[in-house]
Amino acid sequence: MKQASQARRTLGFLMRENSRLMRRRFVYHARKAELPVNGSEASLLSAVFYEPGINQAGVASMLDMETISVVRLVDGLEQTGLVERRPHPTDRRAWTLWLTKSGKTAVAQVRAITEVVRAEALAGVSDADRERLFDLLVGIRTNLYAAHEQTKDVAA
Repeated sequence: MKQASQARRTLGFLMRENSRLMRRRFVYHARKAELPVNGSEASLLSAVFYEPGINQAGVASMLDMETISVVRLVDGLEQTGLVERRPHPTDRRAWTLWLTKSGKTAVAQVRAITEVVRAEALAGVSDADRERLFDLLVGIRTNLYAAHEQTKDVAA
């Protein structure tokens, strides 16, 4: 494997590159396992798994997608019987999202593949280094989230 040049040894590049490579490995394993969804659909299913009853706008925010893109993904997942929309209990304009039995099976496959990719990514990394890495990443996320919250009213 090529070593990253000093110019490419930056936080942004390495985080983006690692994310890209993990997505690539996920796609490889998903195809090999004949997973019935693509990466975006898998992300949406996972979001609904972790937050049953989330609305489409919440998924859009969580996945950093446009709401219309989420609507299209949900349309497809609903047609294949993996997700169902239910009316929001207090907002007649909103729909909540729920996994069907088949959707839960698909999420189990997604999670199994994610575990394989995680093991590939962390091969040779000690438990102590893993914990330190996760602590650092949580700290970075916390810093960026706080900075975003402070400036979200400012037009970008």
